Amino acid sequence: MTPEVVAAARVPWTSPAIRSWYSAPSLLAQLADGVRQEVAWVGDEEFGAELRGHVDSASPMPPLAWANRVLDLPDGGWALCGIRFRQRDNARPFVDVVASTAPPTPDGLATIAAAVAPAYDPWHPLALRANLPDPDAIIAAVRGDSRFVGMSVDMYVMAGLVHRLRTRKRDIDDRLRLVPGSPGELAARNAGIYGELYRRDPERARWATPEDADSLADCADEGLLFEVRVHDEPAGVVAAMRWDAHGMCGFSVEELALDAEHREKGLGPVVLQRLLRKLPADDGDALWGTIHRDNIPSLRNALRVGREIVGANMWITPAGWSGMP
Repeated sequence: MTPEVVAAARVPWTSPAIRSWYSAPSLLAQLADGVRQEVAWVGDEEFGAELRGHVDSASPMPPLAWANRVLDLPDGGWALCGIRFRQRDNARPFVDVVASTAPPTPDGLATIAAAVAPAYDPWHPLALRANLPDPDAIIAAVRGDSRFVGMSVDMYVMAGLVHRLRTRKRDIDDRLRLVPGSPGELAARNAGIYGELYRRDPERARWATPEDADSLADCADEGLLFEVRVHDEPAGVVAAMRWDAHGMCGFSVEELALDAEHREKGLGPVVLQRLLRKLPADDGDALWGTIHRDNIPSLRNALRVGREIVGANMWITPAGWSGMP
């Protein structure tokens, strides 16, 4: 199994929008780069041992069982999968579907689930997770299908080509500036913003975590870590980094957090527009990010600057499985 073979299988699972942004050879090359590590983990006992050590060092399952696997499907196709654990919690196991020759349809997902169930039974996985190109369509398609008891979005993938986003009408707010900042100082500020959010909404801690100093340092190394200032007063943190993924080349929004005084004032889109002007983007580069389904303000901000839903990481619960809480 090579990254190129896996990339070819990923094409039908890739959003039509993304497929329209790149030539076929470029798309295949970008998809191959995105799955290269997952392919390397197939049958990798060292990776399996490391994963087991992080999650359940007392597990009787050998390291090879924890490594990624390529499962055979009845039609002669395959599914590349791996056992994973939400937030490394061994009470929340799931099977990550990296790629498959089966289509991203109810029939295809049911075929994959039938192969996964016996292979991963020792872990009693709660759900499958897969990145699907049209979340609303697949949710509608499985409604009433007895082969599934549930399907939901975990994280939306929101993206737009940088050169197109820059040409959209801008929200003008001359009060707001982005100023390069220190990873340590902005990480502390970021943690404080999230702490205040958690106090107001404890459930948010389940799906929203602040980027730490190490992560922000990576952004700073690329010149893409900024303090948000309004009237020259600190207002929040925004950060990005070059990260090619999901078949795209470009930049990922790693953090956008505004303090309580500056939230709900329409500043989020302005921050993103300022960030777009800072990106050292080439032709074909996208600005993308993953946004939790419950993070309505961030979803609105992304849509307002012109990013669109180009897929989603989804929880898929086949009949007889418990589902991801």
